Amino acid sequence: MNDLPEASDSNGTTELETLEYLRGVKSSTCLLLTPSPTTLDFKHPLSEEMGDSAFLALNDDTKSINIGNSEASAGDSSSSGDSNSVAQDPVSAQLINNISMLDYQTLSKNGDIILGQPESKLNGSLSVNNRKLPNFVKWNWPLIRNIILWIVLSALIACLAAIVTMVVTIPKTCNPNLPWHQGKVFYEVFPASFKDSNNDGFGDIKGLIKKLDYIKELGGSIIRLNYIFESHDYPVHFYNTTNSLKIDRSIGVLKDFQDLVLAVHKLNMHIILDVPVSSLIVIEPFPISNQSILANNETTSDLDITTKSILFWVCEQNVDGLYLKNLEMFTADDNFGKSLQIWKELIGSDKIFMASEAALLKAKGSSLTVLLNRIDLIDIHIDLNNGVKRLKDRIESVTSGILWEKPHYPWVHWNVGNINSQRISSKTTNNTLASIALEMVLPGAVGIFYGDEIALGSLERYGIESDFHEHEHVHNLATMSFTENDKTDTGAILPWNHESIKKPRYEYLNIIKQLIQMRLNTPTIYLRGIYKEGNVLKNIDVRKTVDNLVVIERWFPRRNTCVFVCNFGNQAITTDLSSMFYGGVVVGATNSSLVGTLVYFDKVTFSPNSALIIKLEK
Repeated sequence: MNDLPEASDSNGTTELETLEYLRGVKSSTCLLLTPSPTTLDFKHPLSEEMGDSAFLALNDDTKSINIGNSEASAGDSSSSGDSNSVAQDPVSAQLINNISMLDYQTLSKNGDIILGQPESKLNGSLSVNNRKLPNFVKWNWPLIRNIILWIVLSALIACLAAIVTMVVTIPKTCNPNLPWHQGKVFYEVFPASFKDSNNDGFGDIKGLIKKLDYIKELGGSIIRLNYIFESHDYPVHFYNTTNSLKIDRSIGVLKDFQDLVLAVHKLNMHIILDVPVSSLIVIEPFPISNQSILANNETTSDLDITTKSILFWVCEQNVDGLYLKNLEMFTADDNFGKSLQIWKELIGSDKIFMASEAALLKAKGSSLTVLLNRIDLIDIHIDLNNGVKRLKDRIESVTSGILWEKPHYPWVHWNVGNINSQRISSKTTNNTLASIALEMVLPGAVGIFYGDEIALGSLERYGIESDFHEHEHVHNLATMSFTENDKTDTGAILPWNHESIKKPRYEYLNIIKQLIQMRLNTPTIYLRGIYKEGNVLKNIDVRKTVDNLVVIERWFPRRNTCVFVCNFGNQAITTDLSSMFYGGVVVGATNSSLVGTLVYFDKVTFSPNSALIIKLEK
């Protein structure tokens, strides 16, 4: 720069001034340049190598810049003129590194730039004007990320497992939860004719215990035992009870009965007894608690025989309920209502009382009110000998009667055969299956008399002794037969009765099982009505009874309607029911091969002595 030519003429002074000006400009533009270029060396401001390096300090005076411990070059230094010399100069590289460092490190928590001389840098933590960065910078972030990942994955797996568990445990059905006696199937047994366990000529309680699985598999959940008490000439005169506190020894002892109760409850079944009512309560005042009665022997000894029997069998022997036989004989007694109230209080709400339809019809006034509030089941018998027209009237008279007036009134226990009636197979020709199918579509509980599931017949009228005709009450107590192949279990003829007049139809057994399961799985059928605003609306209608054809419709809100069609005649019937129904799927039939088939009601033929239960399309 010192070798510039000098002016020799009059313009020399002006040119000299111009050269001096340019020399000053070049000097000002080369303050950051050094004469010897070096290799470019950039370092990250947070790296360990920068730990002891000098940093750039910015003073409050923005016009002056101090660069660590280096000395600033003045305008007297020369430059190569190459633009790369700026980038390759070590001081320039240091300047760039320090400025980058400031870009990373000099932000406060609120985002303001901190100006000043940094004091130190230790383990990646920079102190700027005695202010440190947040501690989270030094956290173990790889470990934290792994922990968070596993937490999220665990939460997702837990949610997935919960969803799967909910799906698996969702009930396959949404049936109402009813008391144990409502809508169920009762199996009525006369023990002396059922199963002989010791070959003494009498069926007994031990034999009944051996056949509990048979009843369970059939679909019965409640066993009703007919008369089992001491009587003159039991079992022929079973109804002539002499002591309702003792079991007749011909069928067993108390220990046998206790074993029976335990076995029944172990199978999640229930047991009720037929107990004759022979007296009412007359004590004033009466101790209402069964505990106080049982604890006081003097009080117990003063009780009437009926109350003693109720306390003994229900409270002491843990029987689940009693059928109060002959109760209709006392409905006009002044102590009827009070006695029934006390008896129900003694057994509790989880045990039940049954009564006959005759007791319901004879009770009047306050006696009727008490009966409707203390009896749990009313036994209704259906006699199919009266024709289909009378059948329609019978069903409608019950379902439109007083039992359907209040929700808490007794449920109906239907039966087409019992200990006091003629055998189904004897009074209806080839209609045993159709009769039981009819019973299975009625609202409430239903009962099957032992042997009806295999069409067991009545006894020969004069088969045992010459005066057998005087004992018409045992005409239907033929010995039970269980299997066709097992000769030891076909029901040997007992000395006090005789052979059935009809051979058992073992092929009926599986059909009856299927009908019972259909009923138990169909709330539309076993529910007795629709509860609305404190009232009970019936859900059954006998739609048609023409010739021997019966059509019954059952419905319930938000469930498929079911239709029962039965031909009780001996000839096929072809009819058109499309004005009532369109079509549906067969869910129960006397011909099990039809179950699952689709049926349309426009001109359909029904076989003789057959029944179909059809679930309509929604």
